[in-house]
Amino acid sequence: MQIPEYWAEARATGKVNGRERVVRRFGWSDESHALAQRQAEERAQAALAELQAGRRVPPREQKLPYGGDGLPIREQVLARRDDLVITRNSYGAHCLNEPDVLFADVDVAPRPPDLLERALSRGAGVLSVTGFLMAIWLLRHEGAGACFLAVVAALALPVGILSVRSRLRARPGPLADNRRRTEQHVRAVLAAHTKGRFAVYETPAGFRVLALHQTFDPRGEPARQLLRELRSDPAYVQMCELQACFRARVSGKPWRMGVRQIVPRPGVWPVHPDRMASREQWIGEYEAAAVNFAACRFVEESGDGPVHPRCAAMQRIHDELSRARSGLPLA
Repeated sequence: MQIPEYWAEARATGKVNGRERVVRRFGWSDESHALAQRQAEERAQAALAELQAGRRVPPREQKLPYGGDGLPIREQVLARRDDLVITRNSYGAHCLNEPDVLFADVDVAPRPPDLLERALSRGAGVLSVTGFLMAIWLLRHEGAGACFLAVVAALALPVGILSVRSRLRARPGPLADNRRRTEQHVRAVLAAHTKGRFAVYETPAGFRVLALHQTFDPRGEPARQLLRELRSDPAYVQMCELQACFRARVSGKPWRMGVRQIVPRPGVWPVHPDRMASREQWIGEYEAAAVNFAACRFVEESGDGPVHPRCAAMQRIHDELSRARSGLPLA
């Protein structure tokens, strides 16, 4: 797990097959901006050399919060406690980053009854394909005007069906039913791990599981298997492998607390110095609201396995930061 304090970007320019080419690369450091700049220059020169050797090289790297293969997490560091790092993510919430204590969020996927869900989803696809096939036929036999009407229908009808599906998904009945099914699934998975012990929390979107009986390698098969069994978000599973860490959001999402979205946007770190004042103003608004909300709510501990001391210590930190036992509303 690597979450650096300092970031920089450098460019290298050189001839490739007689043409001037530019390659940009990021650098990072826990010590200083100068070291981050030096690494960026070295990485840019190395990428240019690869390009000149005939290999395919992206001209620049994307500025992404979770980085990518080979790039660290790109978030503002708020605090470090040994190998635990607390960061502010791209929309402003606090996140706990931990190298070997497993967290898994399991979101409820809101959906109407299965038969209706399948009918609506497949119906939208069938209408779309049918409409465009009809448009091609009409273009050949009836002209552009009829073809245009068919294209409009091919777009409008599926959108209407998907809008109906979204409204049905958001009704209290389907939401409650799916939350209950998700909870039953989580309980069943944890019960199958007979030697395990887990803490279960409620989140605004579902549930969070914290493994208490052992530590895990985020890139190891046991962690991947457990996350898959719980149906944790595939993007989160991939992030665990790429960044060699587990994460848990421990403060509220701004839009759930009545706070405007982070400025400047996007909130990927670092922010240009000219825009830091507006960011600091937003942070003040966010922190003032966040004290009135919890990120999750403790529900129960599951399993009879022993509690690993490191996991127990992490649970105390997590519960304090997330206000999991405060009784505050969730955000």
